[in-house]
Amino acid sequence: MGLNGASGCLTLLAEVWEPIKGVKVIELDEGVVKPVRCFLLKGLDGHILVDTGYKETVGELLEAVQNHVIEAVVLTHLHTDHSGGTSTVKSKLTTKLIYHERELYTLRQAMKVSEWLSKVFYDKEEYMTVKYALELFSTIPEPDELIANGMNLAGYRVLHMPGHTPGHVIVVSDEYAVTGDLILQDDTSNVAYVPIEGYHPLTEYLKSIVKIAKLGVGLILPSHGPIFKDCRQRVAEIFTHHFERLSQTSKALQKGLTSPIEVAEEIRWSKGSYSNLGPVDKWLAILETLSHLDFLVETGYAKRVNIMTYGLSEQAEWNNVMRRLQAIADGLWKI
Repeated sequence: MGLNGASGCLTLLAEVWEPIKGVKVIELDEGVVKPVRCFLLKGLDGHILVDTGYKETVGELLEAVQNHVIEAVVLTHLHTDHSGGTSTVKSKLTTKLIYHERELYTLRQAMKVSEWLSKVFYDKEEYMTVKYALELFSTIPEPDELIANGMNLAGYRVLHMPGHTPGHVIVVSDEYAVTGDLILQDDTSNVAYVPIEGYHPLTEYLKSIVKIAKLGVGLILPSHGPIFKDCRQRVAEIFTHHFERLSQTSKALQKGLTSPIEVAEEIRWSKGSYSNLGPVDKWLAILETLSHLDFLVETGYAKRVNIMTYGLSEQAEWNNVMRRLQAIADGLWKI
């Protein structure tokens, strides 16, 4: 517990610890279902703050960084557990905000999905829950600077690693990588479909985790779950996970199911069956189903009629799916 001298009120301090020299981990878990980490990285004239956590935990974050000079705030991506505190941080700290251009595009797209939501959620309460969650994006300030892949920021490389979101980035030194939600030791990151021309979420996600495995850094610092060292085994496990999900998707198409919702109902989700998921998890399940359908279209196994209708192609060859996965894995995964 810490004492706020101005008000005389006791406040909860975030847990701050140092896994490696030059890196401070800020654990934010007070009053939220899913704890998240922000990171303070030693820079040239101060520190780089990576992510801002939830809106509900920004007070903890500001207490944790109050004695540090913040050179810049980098958002790995715009999900609300990583960016919810950004507007408050920007109002309290004089610093520049940096994130990827594709995240800015996705933010603007999120403001336009009400009509599409109405085709997915017929239940008014579910519709309003997801609509409210998406409207939280409107509170995120636009960046002062856009991230260019490989840019140097106070001695760190910022690398574009898309797939979890279109503009997801990681921050890399010679010894470690701050990886956001790119790769988690004890969970599988959602791979969400976003309608960007030329963007294929699952392909890009799998390529991204192969890239990080081949960076050769000694320590992976994710935003959730355990910190770990060698991520090659985890990469292989994630490939197996998506292979199984692609198999379930293909079986749904073989049954003659055509809509993303019908396909999602056939998939074994980590939190249970589709019908038992909460509204936001249903939305994420549909977006991930679309990403797997998109991958099957890429390989020629499936065809897309429109955004809400898919089917098997005339030459649905599963071997083409396997070859595509193994080519992307580049030796890190085999079946």
